[in-house]
Amino acid sequence: MERTKLERRLEKLIALHFPVENSVEKGVSARKDEVGVNGRGMEKRRASSFFNLDLKNMDAGELWKGVLQSQMIQGSNGDTRAAEQRITPWQDDAAVSKCPLCIASFHPLTNRKHHCRLCGTIICSLPPKLPQRQSPCSVLFVVDAKTRRIEEVGEGVDYGVRRAGAGEEEKFLRGVRICRSCRPVLTRQQYWQEMASVPPFVRLYDAFISLEKEIEDAIPQFQDLLLTLSNDDQPTKEASAARKRLLDAFAQYDAFAKRIRAIPCNTGSSQNHVQLAVLSRANLFLQKHMFPLQSLPKPKKRDSTSSPVPFETPLVDPDSDLAHTLQPLLEQEALLESFVGEAMAHRKFEDAKTLKANLAEIRAEIDRMLGDGVR
Repeated sequence: MERTKLERRLEKLIALHFPVENSVEKGVSARKDEVGVNGRGMEKRRASSFFNLDLKNMDAGELWKGVLQSQMIQGSNGDTRAAEQRITPWQDDAAVSKCPLCIASFHPLTNRKHHCRLCGTIICSLPPKLPQRQSPCSVLFVVDAKTRRIEEVGEGVDYGVRRAGAGEEEKFLRGVRICRSCRPVLTRQQYWQEMASVPPFVRLYDAFISLEKEIEDAIPQFQDLLLTLSNDDQPTKEASAARKRLLDAFAQYDAFAKRIRAIPCNTGSSQNHVQLAVLSRANLFLQKHMFPLQSLPKPKKRDSTSSPVPFETPLVDPDSDLAHTLQPLLEQEALLESFVGEAMAHRKFEDAKTLKANLAEIRAEIDRMLGDGVR
């Protein structure tokens, strides 16, 4: 069956069985306090239940009253069943004698028939059993009224024995059954819900680590490209473009680290410590890898009367005082380059002109410090 049709049916079933909380508050408050003729609250049952399994300590009169209560409940269940069948046509009970998925024969007590609420097929609810059933032929799901999260729930009754745990029993009673073949539609919806609920920190940190890996992979290629340039060669367009891409990546990397640090959290909490550690990691990474990219070899001016002097690119120890002094300027240069590119992309030419002037001043100061440092 077409997946989009099943997805639409799933949306309608969720709206039918699990309406948004504020839309059912009045109905819930009226129904939850219903009291039976024996003075006790009317016990909830699934629409397919024949018996109340809690029969001990009941005399004949109480059993008869329970039958009357069951008829009252089945009236409302009948309305729900009719609504389900308007969403999904159900297969005729008489047309099937075995489960089509595991070929197990149906029995009124030991293996009852169930309809998949998405495709209408009749299936069983037996637990896994090798080799014929590696997984259940059907599952139940519920939807939280507040968070709208979909959750699969286990069977509430195993061979006539009610499972312990009021919370699990409540989910079983409210669960909607679908077959194993339609389960991928449900899991797909769960996947998109989980993706939408990923915390901002996780998304930013994943992008931060991914970008760090890309930079580490790109730096050796850039360095190999520089080695191919001779002292008198002008930097190629390829080398200049590679340097520009790396500097843009460094600026984005720094922005990710600062966005992670800016996520609100309690001071002194473990989350706060993690965010500080990410920022420290980013600063160390930038100091280690960003400095060697700040200049490309340029041909040295020759005096026509003097003999050629081989060009030597200034080398600065990354651990030296000069390197630490230059680091803030280098970071500003990278950020200004990214700001200029962004301003040009948005056609903010006046802003771009101002940014370029600032960038020229920063680069002039860097060149001056490099010139003083190698004398």
